This record gives sequence, structure tokens and C-alpha cells, in this order.
Amino acid sequence: MIEKGGVYTIVRSTSARHDGTVAEELVRVWVVDDQASFRRATAATLDAMDDFVMAGECATGETAVEVIRDGDADIVLMDIHMPGMGGIEAARQIHAAQPDLMVVLMSTYDLDDISADAADCGASAYLHKEHLSPDLLSRIWRAGG
Repeated sequence: MIEKGGVYTIVRSTSARHDGTVAEELVRVWVVDDQASFRRATAATLDAMDDFVMAGECATGETAVEVIRDGDADIVLMDIHMPGMGGIEAARQIHAAQPDLMVVLMSTYDLDDISADAADCGASAYLHKEHLSPDLLSRIWRAGG
């Protein structure tokens, strides 16, 4: 894993669906988190961005696997620790169904406290929730994970 400005790269996708630009189309973001307050805060962050839009939200990994369809999203911001199916397993299943979809794992825990399974679930990066910002989200998108 490589740390750059609060983003920990887990895996580099070799088949990114974008060329690193942001401005040509809106980047559609799904937020998967069991805390409604974090989903609202993320929606506010996305509202402050010209090129990103909230595509949808849900509170469980199970729901995310069911409702996020191919073409519905460009990025999924996935909480790791949720009741039921956690974010790592949900990321694994979403990645298996949609390998080009960028999944960013998020948590309030430090990277050292994250399960080693995060490294092979298909997620592009890990981001501490406190570091989420318009600038950082744009940088993640431009870097392709």
C-alpha cells in the first residue's frame, strides 16, 4: 500500500473506465454507510463539487450488492464496518460483478487496524473518513484509484 495525502492505494485498476479527467461528465458517487449522518455529510461534500453528483446511498453491504447496477455509478464510497455484510465483502462482490467500478473503502479506523482482507477485495483505495474532501475525492478519481 502506498500513502499519498491521506489516501492509501490498495490496488491499481488496469482497466479504469476514465482517462483521469473530471470535467467531461458528472462523476456518479454511491455512498454505502450505516450512519445516516455520514451519508448526509458526504452528500454535502458532493454538493460542493461541480463535477461529482450523489448517485445513491444505502446503509448496508447487502443492499449495496443488490442495488448498485452496472452503469449506475463511477465511484462507491464503502464503509468497512457495517452490521451484517461488511464493506470488504460487499466490495469483493461488487468488484466481481463490475470490475471497472472504483470502490474506495472508508472507515474511522487507522489503516493498521483494517483487516488484511482489504488488500484483495478489489477496492482501489482506503480513505480515512476524516480526510474526505472535494479535493481529495477529485484526486482519487483522477488517479484512477
